[in-house]
Amino acid sequence: YVFFVQTNHTRKELLFLMFKEINLRNHSSLHKLFYSLSASDLVRNFLLMSLNSENQAYLYKEYWIKIEQFFTTNVFTEFLRHYLIMKTHNLVKRNKVYDTYKNYFHTHNLDSEAALADLYKFARFYNEMLNCNTESSEFNKILRHVNVMESKVIYPYFLMLLEMRQNSEIDWDKLIELAHIMESYLFRLKVCRHATNGVNRIVIALCDKDKAKSDLQKNEIYKLNNSFPDDSDLKNSLLEVNLYKQRNNLAKLALVVLEENRTRETINFDNAQVEHIMPQRLNNDWRLEVKNADKINEQLGGTIGNLTLTMYNQEMSNKTFSDKKEYYSKSNVSLTREIPERYDQWNKDTILDRTKDLSNELCQIFAKPDIKSEEAEDIAGEHTINEEVDVTGKKPVRITLNDRDYSIDSWRSALVIFLNYVWAIDSRNFEKIRQDDSLDMKLFSHFTRPAVLANNIRVETNHSATTIIAIISKIADLCDISDQVKYTIK
Repeated sequence: YVFFVQTNHTRKELLFLMFKEINLRNHSSLHKLFYSLSASDLVRNFLLMSLNSENQAYLYKEYWIKIEQFFTTNVFTEFLRHYLIMKTHNLVKRNKVYDTYKNYFHTHNLDSEAALADLYKFARFYNEMLNCNTESSEFNKILRHVNVMESKVIYPYFLMLLEMRQNSEIDWDKLIELAHIMESYLFRLKVCRHATNGVNRIVIALCDKDKAKSDLQKNEIYKLNNSFPDDSDLKNSLLEVNLYKQRNNLAKLALVVLEENRTRETINFDNAQVEHIMPQRLNNDWRLEVKNADKINEQLGGTIGNLTLTMYNQEMSNKTFSDKKEYYSKSNVSLTREIPERYDQWNKDTILDRTKDLSNELCQIFAKPDIKSEEAEDIAGEHTINEEVDVTGKKPVRITLNDRDYSIDSWRSALVIFLNYVWAIDSRNFEKIRQDDSLDMKLFSHFTRPAVLANNIRVETNHSATTIIAIISKIADLCDISDQVKYTIK
């Protein structure tokens, strides 16, 4: 067991010295020490441990120490995970980063210097995305919005696009166009409170650029088609949802984007403050000025129509709208300054009116691409189980499990073969499946077309193609074998 150590030891590298105090025959202690290291430490040691001291020192100084300066330990591991997702087109869990990297290294016949040079290139991209300081101010603006939404799940795709731009495969205009579609998709998902757990599968599919057949935009639009909220969804949500209480500062982000769209200037997100026009806590003056003020505030107080921005610390507290208008008219924020110009009073009708106007504007800013105008993509061929693919009406011809191919003629047979495989690798997997209520209901009850597995367990197979793919995908995630499962359709 060899661990790379520099002369000037970091705290983590000093773990190496602890080996002097450990009986190396005590494999339990050694195992615990080894896995107390972070994924980034393990990858570093893996890349450098087989080299002589001269090459170790050179590569450490030339690449690794520069990468290390970009990130904290946790961010470093997340970078490696996103890097591997981009490279392998498979889901990579945090606890599998090191094992996945070793497998990627050997599969692609890499050497340490080539591997480190590639990691350094993408670490620079990743650092630029984290800090929103790429060469493009427009892309930086998109990155700021994505980071506020805490949607770094799309970073693997952006890493791929940045490399393509560097290699002159696309220009900045195309990269920004593609990134903005993803930004709009994420914003709509979050405002509409739709599930976002499928985004990682879409990203995995998008990172396989060969399947895009040189038309990245068409490929991206097709992959987003099924789950992209439309204008009516977005407008209804903005009318009904208390945006102010949603996670990820969604209300503030929406207001900042609206202001940026008006002024074409970048707003300092940290300095901006959200102002409730009708305040969160009403006093008697508001109740006298607005009929049914409490009810209106409960229903609409947190919607976009009752919110605006201030860029200063002027405390307007719970002053009435009559008093606030003077402050608003002097605001350096156009979004706020226009309020007294348009409205003489503040009540339910004015809040709804402003909500509709701002909703229309947000629909244009975070536009949904015209998916119907795009020709349907030919999805024939092999797909990973995590890909977002519409298999309705498609015929399966093969399922691949851990690189072994099984010929199939139906989705039903795909399910049976997969479940037999899951049992064969570890019978305890069925305990995990039975503990999941939705899987238990789909597979082990209400039999109409059951099949008997190799273990003599009956399972229901009368499901649509989409449902069977969802079942297989969920079980693969539960059993941590998603990277072993692929299928082919014609």
